[in-house]
Amino acid sequence: MRMLDRKAIRITSKLGSEFDSEVTVGKEKYLVQTEDSGEKKPLIITRVYLNGQILLTRKTDYTHVADSPDRGERVHEIMRKQHHLATNMVRAGKFKETKTTSDYLDEVKKLLKSKNKRSALRLLDDALEQYPDDPFLLSYSGCLEAVANKNYSLGIDTCLVAIENLRKKVPFGEEFFYPVFYLNLGRAYLAAGLRKEALDAFEKGIAIDAEDKELLWEIKKLGMRRRPPLPFFKRSNPINKYIGMMLHKLRE
Repeated sequence: MRMLDRKAIRITSKLGSEFDSEVTVGKEKYLVQTEDSGEKKPLIITRVYLNGQILLTRKTDYTHVADSPDRGERVHEIMRKQHHLATNMVRAGKFKETKTTSDYLDEVKKLLKSKNKRSALRLLDDALEQYPDDPFLLSYSGCLEAVANKNYSLGIDTCLVAIENLRKKVPFGEEFFYPVFYLNLGRAYLAAGLRKEALDAFEKGIAIDAEDKELLWEIKKLGMRRRPPLPFFKRSNPINKYIGMMLHKLRE
């Protein structure tokens, strides 16, 4: 990133329940905004904007001071420090450029491999602020909302919205993206104790990719599996896969 001319930086701030700073660098105007999300979700959230697009989001949980008698002052101080740090990062050009959806998904998958589901969900929350309609981010977020946060209805509904968003983007005949969406939906159903619905979701994924290891593992754990459309062929046979996809379309 190019060096910033400190003389070209102008800061204006409004103090209170929200901090706003405008940082002008050359022809570019950055907005740094810090706010308190409230008692129900005690978070201090700072965002850096450029031309209306979020470049950076930082969140700090202040649960540890929520019940303090001087809560207002302590929260205000956390906000001030976080806001000051963010504006300094803009001054120094030390904030990260906007991540792509692939960048976020790669990080999420690494966190899931290390069994860090809550951190993965927090990262997805940040990602969805930038890409609110992305089907892949929604699918993983819905699954984790059900599995990690036990918000079953929200998680299942989010997974279903993700599949609907994917349908709008992926034309018929290119369903190879779908298995992971049905895997996430099935896991959300399982978290809610809906085994029949989970099996149905896993089977829809298997109808598209009969060799998906994660789907096969989930079905094996359930101890149930439907017969392939043509049992005298292997499940992986292209004819069975094609018929499975067609049946899946008809059931929708």
